[in-house]
This record gives sequence, structure tokens and C-alpha cells, in this order.
Amino acid sequence: MTTVDEIKAIVAHYDNHREWHDLARGNGNLGDGYYNFSGGEPTNLEIGFPEACRRMTHYLGVLGQLTADSVVLDLGCGEGTPAINMAKQFGCQVVGVDLSKNNLLKAKSFLTEESSTLKVEFHEQNFFNLTEDLLNRKYTHVWAQVSFFHTHAHLRKCIDVAASALQSGGTFILVDYCGPRHPVFTRDTSKSAPDMNEYVQTVKDAGFRVLLQEDASRHFLAGTSFLRKIAGEEKNDLEINFYDGRISSIKERLIGMVIIIAQKQ
Repeated sequence: MTTVDEIKAIVAHYDNHREWHDLARGNGNLGDGYYNFSGGEPTNLEIGFPEACRRMTHYLGVLGQLTADSVVLDLGCGEGTPAINMAKQFGCQVVGVDLSKNNLLKAKSFLTEESSTLKVEFHEQNFFNLTEDLLNRKYTHVWAQVSFFHTHAHLRKCIDVAASALQSGGTFILVDYCGPRHPVFTRDTSKSAPDMNEYVQTVKDAGFRVLLQEDASRHFLAGTSFLRKIAGEEKNDLEINFYDGRISSIKERLIGMVIIIAQKQ
């Protein structure tokens, strides 16, 4: 479904920003974190980005009712940290797929540093064209954590992939950026994205029953504010300007983050 140019752009996005991601986010943390709030303000930014991301993985796993019997397909697994964390936290089996060879080299390196008993594997594949071997496994869950925003032009197809991989009654765990406009991937404020209601409706139209939808934009803002602080400390003007723009866009509700838990019917 994605064109050759789109695939190249997605891979380049991670390769071009890998050094910054490792410095600011901690190795492998390409998603967003989960924070505590009081009076609308985050109260625990000091936990750091890696711990916040571990908390987000745990929060999503609890919402999706992951257990040691779960078999999870992680679409766009990045450098593998969420897959490894959910296997550690819930004892589930995880199959991660990603386009980027360099992302997967990192993922496999992180995996070798963990317990050999973890049931995690990684594969270099375009999730629009999964091999029969992977697609025909009996997945109880499909996980997509900020992996669809690269291909919002093909959003329904992304969700159809999740539906085709899941068993009947299986659970779709999704967290993604939403619009109406978001300078997240291309850093282009004119890029459109589905708003939260459109996103939820697209999931329903693909044959899912939505069990939960949550506006997670405050967590997105908290994490972005933490990354802006790191950019300031590093005097990285490119990232300072980017995060200043992102913070402004979140506050103006031009961009946000949505969590959806849905069941295949």
C-alpha cells in the first residue's frame, strides 16, 4: 500500500534522528509516556522518559487485558522497547514487525541484553505485506503504538491489517497522533490527520467494537515538554524550535493523541 518513496521517507525519519532519540528519549523509546496529574499538571516528569514509556506500555497492556497467554502482533515495533517491556510485564508472546533494518538491529540488540526466556521476535517487514507465516498466526492482540501516523493517508488499510491478523474476539490496542493538523512526521504544519472522532469511526467501520477511547493529549504534552527541556539543556536549536511548535500545536488542539481499545467482531 505504501509507495517506495513513502517507505524510504519512513526509514529515513528514524535513521536521521536516531542520535537525538537515543539521547533525549533513552534507547528504544520512540513512543510517548504516561504521567500522573494533579490539577491538570503533570506531577512526575522527573521519572524520565524511559520510565514514562514503560508506564505507558503497562497502562495500555492493562487496558487491553494482556496476560501470559496473549500472542501480540506489534505493527511498527520500532526499536522494540515496548515489545520487550510488555513481554516482561505480562509474560506474553510478542511478534514485532518494522520497515527499518536499523530499528530492528537495535531491537534485537536490546533483546539479547534481556532474559533469554522472553517470548519476543522481530521481523523486517512492511505490515501492509506481511508474509503468510506471520499473518496466519493466532494473534489474540494487535498493538500499534504511534506507528500509523506515518501512513495516515492509508489509515483504513492500516486498521484492516489489524483486523485481518486478529482472531475473532481479539483485541486491538492502538495509540496514535490525531489532527486536524500535525507537524509530527514531516514537520509540516499543513499535513492533515484524522481528528479523534474520525479515527474512532474508522476503527468501527473496519468491523471493530470500540471498548474504550481516551484523549491522551495531556500525556503527549507532558512528554513533549520533557523533551523540550532536554533540547534546551543540549542547546539543540533545531529540536528546540520543533518542540516549541509541537507544544503550541497541542495546546491549540491542532494535534493530539488518542488511545483506542477495540474488539474484533
